[in-house]
Amino acid sequence: NKEVSIEEIFKTMLKETDRVLSIYKKEIEKSEFSIQEILTLASVVELEGIKYKDRLNIASVFLNRLDIGMSLGSDVTACYAQKIDDTTLCHNTADFNYPSGYNTRPISNLGLPTGPICNPSESSIKAVLNAPDTDYLYFVADKNKQTYFSVSGVEHQQTIKELKNKDLWFEY
Repeated sequence: NKEVSIEEIFKTMLKETDRVLSIYKKEIEKSEFSIQEILTLASVVELEGIKYKDRLNIASVFLNRLDIGMSLGSDVTACYAQKIDDTTLCHNTADFNYPSGYNTRPISNLGLPTGPICNPSESSIKAVLNAPDTDYLYFVADKNKQTYFSVSGVEHQQTIKELKNKDLWFEY
C-alpha cells in the first residue's frame, strides 16, 4: 500500500480533468458557458442523475431554467451548501432556504451555484455539452431510480402524486 499525498491526488484530478476537457474542446469553444460554468453545471448534473440518458435530460432541464431566469431548484446544492453528504439525511434535515451561493433551491437564487459541488464525471460534462433541446422544466426520481421529466409544474405535481399512489415515492 503506497501512501499518496493530497498534492498527488489533486495533480491527478487536474490532469484527468484536463484530459477529459481536451476531448470536448470544440463543444466547449462553441458553448456560451465558460469552463468553470460547464464544470459547475456538470457537478450538479452528476449528483442529480445516475444514467447518462437521465443526465442529458437533467442538463436540459437546468439549461431551460437558466434560459428563462428560473432557479435551478436542485436539492443536491442545498445539501452541499449545508455540508450534508448523505442525501437521505439532507431531505430530512436540510433547510432548503439556507442562504448560500451554492444553494439553488430558493426561487430567489438564480443562476449557477458559486462553483462546482463535486468533481463531475466525463458523462456529466458530456451531458451538459450535448443536452437535448427539450421543453422540460422539472424532474423527479422514484425509489427505483427511474427519472420522470415534466414540462409544467402541474404535470410535475401530478407525477409526484402518481408515484405516491403507486408506492414509488422515495420516503426518507
